[in-house]
Amino acid sequence: MTRIIYDDVSAMRPEYIEDIGDCTEVIYENRETYIVEQNIKSVLRTMAHYYNTDLKANRINYGEVLNIVNNVPIVFSDKHILVPFKARKPLNKRDGAYGYVNLYKYADCGKLDKTNYILLNNSIKLKLNQRLRPFKKRLSLAVQLINERR
Repeated sequence: MTRIIYDDVSAMRPEYIEDIGDCTEVIYENRETYIVEQNIKSVLRTMAHYYNTDLKANRINYGEVLNIVNNVPIVFSDKHILVPFKARKPLNKRDGAYGYVNLYKYADCGKLDKTNYILLNNSIKLKLNQRLRPFKKRLSLAVQLINERR
């Protein structure tokens, strides 16, 4: 695969890759993964460009609707609402800590051996570096955006 297929994205998370640096792992519905040699912020910008969405306006408008300021769910279309989750502890100041899971590809979250995880519809488990309660709150806020006018 040589480019991202945006319509099939189930989740994205930041990854450190040796000899390359800060990259983004894109996980698709069919369980395939694709490593993009860009940080998560750049991948989000190109995805927003693909969907003709202004990320700043998204944050302002939906932040007001949900009464939150930080980590606002990103709405690209009726079928693509990305919910942020803490994926890692960043090594540098500019490294992203948050990954994104598509609300419609999310199945469940839980705890296994003192490690929190997110389970996707395609049975892939993503490590969650935060408590379950704040993540579930973000999910419930994102569900409120399903019926919101775009």
